[in-house]
Amino acid sequence: KMKRIRLDAVLESKSACSFGIILGTLGRQGNPKILDRLIDLLQRHKKQFFVLLLSEISPAKLAKVRVVEAWIQVACPRLSIDWGHFFD
Repeated sequence: KMKRIRLDAVLESKSACSFGIILGTLGRQGNPKILDRLIDLLQRHKKQFFVLLLSEISPAKLAKVRVVEAWIQVACPRLSIDWGHFFD
């Protein structure tokens, strides 16, 4: 079920033109190498994006950013699986 939820999210984001990349700063959750890889991929596909550093991710914080069509979080993978349905 977890893989299906993730695949559905990836497929839904394919049509997005603007992305927000969240790098988790709590503990050792954020991985700079993964961030660099994502930046490279988005640049190669000519997508607009920005990086947001957050220690805690919440729907209220992300709702303030209206220019993002899809979020990519580089932090705790359980956030997307367990709480992803709370995020628009």
